[in-house]
Amino acid sequence: MDETAAALLDLVGRHDGLSLARAAKALQLSQSQLRRLLAALGPDTTIGGLDLIVVDDGEPARLHLTARAREHLERA
Repeated sequence: MDETAAALLDLVGRHDGLSLARAAKALQLSQSQLRRLLAALGPDTTIGGLDLIVVDDGEPARLHLTARAREHLERA
């Protein structure tokens, strides 16, 4: 896992329900870069998602760790 992905997991782990806009700003990513990262970390295994982060599509969209991600972070 690259540093940006690890930083996003750490950020969402500390701030559950963080908006996409705040996550992008905190990590200095464009919305497009963040969306690509979320696809890689998301639950859609058909596109290679790791099932670590889910996006709540409310307004604004919010980020949450999956149970799998929480277990991974607790072991680290």
